[in-house]
Amino acid sequence: MAAIATKLSNSYDSFCDYIQKDTRGAEITIYAASGLLFAYAYYKKRPITKFGKGTDIPRSFVRNKITQYGEIDSIDPSSKSGPLLLVNHKAPMGFLVPRAKRLPVKLPGVAVNANGYSWLQTVAVGRRIEFIPLSRDGDDNSAVCRVLLVCPENKQGLIDASEALLSLGFGKTVDLPETIKDAEWRKYYKQLVKVEQNAKKQRAGLWAASLPPQSWPLKITKEKLHSFILSLLPADRRLPELVR
Repeated sequence: MAAIATKLSNSYDSFCDYIQKDTRGAEITIYAASGLLFAYAYYKKRPITKFGKGTDIPRSFVRNKITQYGEIDSIDPSSKSGPLLLVNHKAPMGFLVPRAKRLPVKLPGVAVNANGYSWLQTVAVGRRIEFIPLSRDGDDNSAVCRVLLVCPENKQGLIDASEALLSLGFGKTVDLPETIKDAEWRKYYKQLVKVEQNAKKQRAGLWAASLPPQSWPLKITKEKLHSFILSLLPADRRLPELVR
């Protein structure tokens, strides 16, 4: 064991002596090491990669839930799998790449109805977002991502788009794909189900027509209680009206 340690120490000393010499070989070694480190950092962070389709997103970003940033440019209603948010992805050094690429993003856990389309057009288009990829292999070159709308007027600052649509009754929950085994994503989908159940109780949106109306004493009591609680909240704690 001591012999191996001595051999390793001698090898390290020899390498240091070689590097310290002002030779072309030492320069090449240093540049090669720097290049490898840069390549590894680029692979991990993709600082100048602007995503234009789902498969552009590295699998490690999906696995590690790496938050990305961008802005919703428009909504594509033509997809069979539901509306696609066409996102102008903002890479950390995005000024080095063209602006023409748009990433098609599908919201997870919600099937949007016509009112939901209109809500997305009115509220989401032109808004900055943060998004976390769930799957990168969707139809139409899309990626399934949790989308958080940036709302500076609200103290929380971020509003989950899927939760907002469900709370307004502008869509129904869909099951988590069987291929997704991640515990955090399963917890997120359970939260969406709770939001939908609350929308049913409130007879919000589509549930107003598909469920029997609440008894008037209960309905009036809930409305009064909601108005009272809302009046107590400071303005910066209230959600924007189109998101309530």
